[in-house]
Amino acid sequence: MEEANQASAQSTVQGTIKLAGKDYELSSLSDPAKQLVAAIRASESEMKSTRNQLALMDVGRRALVAQLRLAVESPEAFNKLQNQDSGSEENQS
Repeated sequence: MEEANQASAQSTVQGTIKLAGKDYELSSLSDPAKQLVAAIRASESEMKSTRNQLALMDVGRRALVAQLRLAVESPEAFNKLQNQDSGSEENQS
């Protein structure tokens, strides 16, 4: 598994991969090896997308925590903020 990660993580050029410290031309690989490289790259792409989604979810979670903190520490200010938000939503309709 670690070598598989090294294969695409250390990919230097579109047509070559580095595996266990050695460079290989993709064109010289067997079809099954090419399919494995493609699968590794697809996996890394999905992992990157998932990391981006998690980052967005974390931003949302932090905003919710900030709202919760305000609701607990200053309910009046929270209610005022909620009322302002409701008014601006009605104006946008």
